[in-house]
Amino acid sequence: MERIIVTFIVFFFIYLLYAITVIHNKKKIKEFEKSGQAAFIIKKYKLITSKINMKNFARIIALANSLIIAFTFFITDFINNYILKLLVGFVILVPLIMLCYCLIGMFYKKKEGK
Repeated sequence: MERIIVTFIVFFFIYLLYAITVIHNKKKIKEFEKSGQAAFIIKKYKLITSKINMKNFARIIALANSLIIAFTFFITDFINNYILKLLVGFVILVPLIMLCYCLIGMFYKKKEGK
């Protein structure tokens, strides 16, 4: 139970940090389209940026990134060996990023068609 509570704290901390530094910063939100994760999703799914509300797009990516980090933390918290923890964390992290970004891209592609 304690690990789940710590995982939720990690999730909220990462999301709040991302929200303060990117979403609510007017300079950063204008440049968000060129960031790594946003550029990856926009290019891969050929999204039209004029149809995307960048603030909402940034919020969804922030939620996805927070979920990815918190879930990876939760899984690796069960492992005691630090080298194995890093290896398992990397193996979990990459597929989660690809899955979440794929879901976000498909969601926005479907939303763009409407």
